[in-house]
This record gives sequence, structure tokens and C-alpha cells, in this order.
Amino acid sequence: MSARRMACRLLLAGVVAGASAWPTATQAQPAAARLDTAALRTLTLGDLLDSARVADSLAAVAPAVRAKRVELTQRLTRAEVQSQRLWALGDAHVGFVTVARRRYAALSTAEAAALDTLAAILEEEVRTPLDAAVGRTRAVPLMAPVDAFNAGRRSRSMLDSREKLARFERKYGPDAPTRNGAEVALNFAAQFVPGFRANRDEWPSRAELIASYVPTYLAVPRDGGKTSAVTAAEAGVRLYIWRDGWGGKSGGALRPGFVSFGLLAAGARDGAFVSPFSGQSRIGGFVGWGAAKIGVIGGRDTRVLITRQVQLVPWVF
Repeated sequence: MSARRMACRLLLAGVVAGASAWPTATQAQPAAARLDTAALRTLTLGDLLDSARVADSLAAVAPAVRAKRVELTQRLTRAEVQSQRLWALGDAHVGFVTVARRRYAALSTAEAAALDTLAAILEEEVRTPLDAAVGRTRAVPLMAPVDAFNAGRRSRSMLDSREKLARFERKYGPDAPTRNGAEVALNFAAQFVPGFRANRDEWPSRAELIASYVPTYLAVPRDGGKTSAVTAAEAGVRLYIWRDGWGGKSGGALRPGFVSFGLLAAGARDGAFVSPFSGQSRIGGFVGWGAAKIGVIGGRDTRVLITRQVQLVPWVF
């Protein structure tokens, strides 16, 4: 048993042994003690179970609440999870690499539900009776594991809220790519399609549809020839990059906020502002790295095209 865990058990034993000597709720109480963030971060699920048992024995709680506490405690007896720190469990955000390398002893769905319910019962049904039984000052250390778990959840909630707002800003904010009227209508309809709609927690999808008329492509010159303008129609998908440091002014051209790809169609002849479907259309594809795009069209005269995404006429192209 670790020294920290031994100290916690001695503290809980002292709580039980000294309960009869503590002042009642009607007597004068000193200011409530507070545990700092560093101390809360060290508390484990095992500490929560110990505190729940001791608090339950001291507070005047309903028999049904006590029975529920015992039932939930029995679902959390796995040694691997009892050593998990409560702050980390409340603030859980596990990456793919961590899971793939089995570095995280994750709670099962049943264990996570039991922990959530147990923390809620201690907060809503036990804290007030415990304060009345032993006083606020002495109750604080006993409820510290609950505070640690709730602090972790608040921390994760705040981070998630900021991240969600940042994603919406990247997709729809001032630095987002401009959309024409057709794309607005298509993506409005696509919000009901899996892969394009927001998830159940209302996080935005990273994908959106592209359908645009682009008169600004330039054909790369060959064999000493001249550069010529090419008008093309694009149909594809844009994928947003949610990583920190990407997109906007901080990301710049090397780390853009989105990538794109899709089909490209150009008319039989080169030129700006011509129909991409005139004559025998030349078909190809394009890829985009942020606003920069490169495309290839085939046919009798294969051309490599480059452009930078820009909207010349608002809502049109």
C-alpha cells in the first residue's frame, strides 16, 4: 500500500474515531477548510469509495440511499480502476494512440455509470446531512474525492465548450472559406445526412460539400507556351482540420484549417468566364491545401491547373 493511500486511510480512521467529539451543527463552527487543486488531483477512485463508506456511517441518510450506495460501490471493486485518479476520470479525453497502446485502464460503461451516479448521490443526498452531523469543516476532507471528480468534469466541460466554439468559428467564422448560394443550399440539406450533420452533442461535422464555378484557374505552361486561363466547375468535399495551431493567421499557408478534393470539369476551350460544359468537356480532379488548389484535366490536351480560392462575386463565384 502506498504512503499516500495509507495516509488517506489514517485520515478516514481519525474521522470515525473523533466523530463523537466534533461539534454539532448547532454549535459554532470554524471557517470551512479547503483543499487546493494539487491535493484534489491526487485522490483516487478508491479514496472516493472509502469516503463514501465513512460519510454514510456518519450522516443521517435514508436507508434507500445507503442501499444504493452499497450497490454502486460493489460495481467499482476492480483493482485496476480503484487506482485511477478521480480528476483524470472526470476529465477523461483519451486519444486513439493511448487506447491502441493500452496505456489507459478505462472504465467500462457500467463502471462509468456507477461512478457518475455515486458522485451524484454523495453530492445531493449525503453532503448536507454530513455537514449537519459533523460540521462543515470536518466534512470537507471527506467530500474531497467528490470535489475532485466534479472538478475534473468541470475542467473537461470548459475545455469542450471552448473547443466546440473554436470549431464552429473555423468552419463558419471570418477566416472560413466563402461559399456560394448553391453550396449554402447543398450544405443546409446535407446537415440531415450522416457524415455531414452535427453529432448528438451538436459538435460540427468536419465535412461539407463543394459545388462551384471557378473562372480563376491558370494552366501551367508547357514547352515554352504561355499561361492561359481555364474556367472549371468543381464538385467535391471540404474537410476541416480541428488540430490546435492549424487554420487562421497562426496556421498560415503551411498549416491551413481545411483541405479539399473532388472532380473538375472544363470546357473544350481555355478562357476565363466560359462555360465549363461547352463542347466536349475535359474531366479531371483537384486537391486543395487550404486556399491553394491544384487540378488536372484530361482529354486530348492534358493540363495541370493551379488557383487560389477566392470569391469574385459574393454568393455567386
